[in-house]
Amino acid sequence: MKKRLLSLLIAATMVVSAAACGGNSTTPSSNADPTPTKAVKATQAVQATATPTSTPTPVPVEEMKFSQAPSIKATAKVEDRIPTKEDVFVEQVDANGDPLEIGVYGENINLLGLSSGWNCSRAILESIIHYNTDGTYYPNVIKEFSYNADYTVWTFKLREGMKWSDGEPFTADDIVFWYEACHKTNFDTKASWTALRENDKKDGDFAVLTKVNDYEVTWTFQNPKYPASFIENGDFKWCWAPEHYLKDLIPNSVWSESKLTDEEALINAQKKGLSFSTIKDLGKQVAYYFWNWPGIPTLNSYVLSTADGVNNYKGNYCEFLRNEYFWKVDAKGQQLPYCDKITYTMTSAEGQDLLLFRSGDLDVIGIEMKDISSTLADMNGAAVLRTFSGTNWGSYQVTFNYTSTDKNMATLFANPAFRQAMSISVDRNEVSGLLSDNFLEPGQCCPSEGNFGYDEEWTKKWTDYDVAAAKKLLESCGLVMGKDGFYDFADGSDLLITFYYYTDSGNDKAYTVLSQYWTKAGIKTDVKELTVDAFDQAVDNNDWTAVVGPHTAIGGLGLNDRVAPFAPVAQAAEWYGDYGTYYQTSGASGVKPTGDMAKLVELCEKWQATPDKETKDEIALQMYEIHKNNMWSIAYLEGLGSYSLINSKIHNYPDNLVSADLYQYANIAHYWTFFKK
Repeated sequence: MKKRLLSLLIAATMVVSAAACGGNSTTPSSNADPTPTKAVKATQAVQATATPTSTPTPVPVEEMKFSQAPSIKATAKVEDRIPTKEDVFVEQVDANGDPLEIGVYGENINLLGLSSGWNCSRAILESIIHYNTDGTYYPNVIKEFSYNADYTVWTFKLREGMKWSDGEPFTADDIVFWYEACHKTNFDTKASWTALRENDKKDGDFAVLTKVNDYEVTWTFQNPKYPASFIENGDFKWCWAPEHYLKDLIPNSVWSESKLTDEEALINAQKKGLSFSTIKDLGKQVAYYFWNWPGIPTLNSYVLSTADGVNNYKGNYCEFLRNEYFWKVDAKGQQLPYCDKITYTMTSAEGQDLLLFRSGDLDVIGIEMKDISSTLADMNGAAVLRTFSGTNWGSYQVTFNYTSTDKNMATLFANPAFRQAMSISVDRNEVSGLLSDNFLEPGQCCPSEGNFGYDEEWTKKWTDYDVAAAKKLLESCGLVMGKDGFYDFADGSDLLITFYYYTDSGNDKAYTVLSQYWTKAGIKTDVKELTVDAFDQAVDNNDWTAVVGPHTAIGGLGLNDRVAPFAPVAQAAEWYGDYGTYYQTSGASGVKPTGDMAKLVELCEKWQATPDKETKDEIALQMYEIHKNNMWSIAYLEGLGSYSLINSKIHNYPDNLVSADLYQYANIAHYWTFFKK
């Protein structure tokens, strides 16, 4: 990157430190041992396991006097709205391990709305565990987790006295209800979470959940369930639902213990202001996207307002109010969060977000590198820059359907010479100017500098611009130049590669730029735009040819984030097409992987079954080497980080964070600790 602000070292993000895992180095045995290993707890002093720049003095919780925001309307005392002193969560350091400032109450955090189902969760969602920027993690909603010697039994302990945002107790019953009534029944449409299934497959048997007492549950598996497949899994973010609120919204057609008909459940939902035409829609929204609907109790730091006009996350403006029963406090015993509300404002005109930021109506906006210096100068100290290190394996990726039902296409795509030709036929220096104003350096689909697995040789593979060499490679694949100046298949049929992209991804511009170079090399291409849902459906149906800007690209933080981008063990990433379907259905459908694709599956399963840090690193690097050798996806420029301007009045917003799904993106900033001063 020509104007790089930093190179953030995050090599440790692939693994979790021994300290974060309770120091457990037990060798798995063939016989289950119900005795838990050393438990992993959220300590009362320093919550994060990252090394702080200066360690805060541990707070004697037993001497702590709790206080609350003046605006809180609850009649119950703060001590009755948070967990017991032994179980309350004391927030003292940020995700980098740096000490937090003690804040003051009041004011709002004003954010840009994006009308996405996930968008509003990024700043507020509380999950089972939280990650630090160095890849270590700690119990968050749960107080403690532990596992037995052979990893077949996992124990979760909850916080005594913890409550839902409506004041009702949060107990083990809410976990049992979520699992039995919402998840296993697929009411939440996410019964495919492999973290809770045997052998990490969608069709594997579910774990057995047992309530030990009001504040403890166990998950029991027939086979070892290692941390990478369970507690560290990026998709397994929560395992609870408010039984007292949802139990009369689930019909007998879904949950056998219910006595409600579908019609009665939908009517009950309407009485709560939740209007849906089908049980499937109802379940997905109230049991999965629950934070987006007013009135549904949550454990989050902020909850959607119930007031008309400000309670539609898809509207032009909405408000999330302080959870008056939030279960975290600062080092002085002040109940968090500090700010009264988080607001979301939609913008429509280009540049409107920057105008709102300049006026103070927005507190956080993303900004392009080329605009940073001038904007900061204009703001005259009213804004500060915050950087999120990127983990993408290169920008402007393209990939091909290696399981295409068109045999000519499948054979061509499988030939490395074809992929090399598609790579070297493009002038990356010109592309940098056309697509990034010369900000991004030419690059390849590989880990960025500072990321785990970085390999300088890999960054330069197939990046030298050479049209003549590209044509020779294409001809070595058996292609024949036609009279129209474009290559045909050897059997005389036309070669036309249609690149798919999804609406609002910005990849229409990328295709326009890249296709000019492919045309010069004799490759005829076309483009097809689809909505995100239609795009994903086409991939799931194996009804596509090639993609510019994959929805689930190769790369990312690492296997601990999500294994799906790295190996064909899920029905997710475009680059392995129907190979992932074969794995998830145990061969019932899809295409059986062979060669290096099969080797990736083998190594991935080995990685998931290995608790040892060093061994896991070695296995991951073997998988990376296979990617380097095959180059199933091509990138044309280096990976990009992201940059945000922050209202300088906001305190406790860390710098040099990492943007990744594992970290829930903006959630790693810990918005509940922000205050304005």
